[in-house]
Amino acid sequence: MQEAECSPFSHDAEHHRGTDSGSGRQAQASTEMDQKRGYMNNGEVNENYIVSSLVRGFQILSAFTPNRPVLRVSEIAEITGIDQATAYRFVYTLEKLGYLVRDEQTKRYHQSVRMLTLGLPARLGVPVRAIAIPTMFELCNKIREIVNLCVLDDVDTVTIATAEIQERFVFSTAIGHRSPGFCTAAGRIMLAYEPVETWDRLISRMELTPYTQKTIVDPARLREELTKARKQGYAIQEGELVENVGSVAAPIFDSKREVAAAVEVTSYSEQIIHNGEKRDAVISGLLDISETISYRLGHNLTKLQDQA
Repeated sequence: MQEAECSPFSHDAEHHRGTDSGSGRQAQASTEMDQKRGYMNNGEVNENYIVSSLVRGFQILSAFTPNRPVLRVSEIAEITGIDQATAYRFVYTLEKLGYLVRDEQTKRYHQSVRMLTLGLPARLGVPVRAIAIPTMFELCNKIREIVNLCVLDDVDTVTIATAEIQERFVFSTAIGHRSPGFCTAAGRIMLAYEPVETWDRLISRMELTPYTQKTIVDPARLREELTKARKQGYAIQEGELVENVGSVAAPIFDSKREVAAAVEVTSYSEQIIHNGEKRDAVISGLLDISETISYRLGHNLTKLQDQA
């Protein structure tokens, strides 16, 4: 029998191909963050240059998530805080532009396939993605687990590539999926290599939500975890975002010696955390490919001694 191989996975909705709903819970735990934190990046904003109508348009598009792909105008208004009459005008405009589709029977809206084209340039514009994918496939086939590539967006992580195992029931993360950085291995290792003097500022911007009983929400403990991850060169979290699901991640550095991304393996804790032999293989494999990718990005591999 021919062995199944890992393949790139680029569907437009996160799913879990099995009977467990853990992947859906992970999406539900993280896709509300945009609405909680706001729609503009943190930092100084000159209001004179902000086009309010454009902001509201993106608020409406951002109201649609993998857990709520279909919405009524009243629901969009409630989510965004825009009055219903104004929300309808924006929704009508977006429908006529081809970015939203209206179901005539239910009177609900969903994003159109045209939205997919908006994300393609962003995906192709990330150099690390093209460089990382071949090595991700190699590790995927070696350890028989999904390998994700994530980048940091403020204090959250965004998945930009994934290599999955086709013949197993495993967790799959949609490209473009956003997760809280403080309780994921990828987010934690990338945050760990931010300048130490910025940690307090970064932590102050986080929604330290206790997704499970194991979620670390104390800022002092989180700093300890960042220090530990930075010292050992990889991060591990167990059941902090979804119960019984863990992740391991290693950082990728660019030619400027800055964190460009992270490679991460996410699976059941009993498979990649509690199983010592498997855990060691995952850590070793992630460190190997992270060094390879960093080297191909132009990073001078000196084991990052001056960054430790």
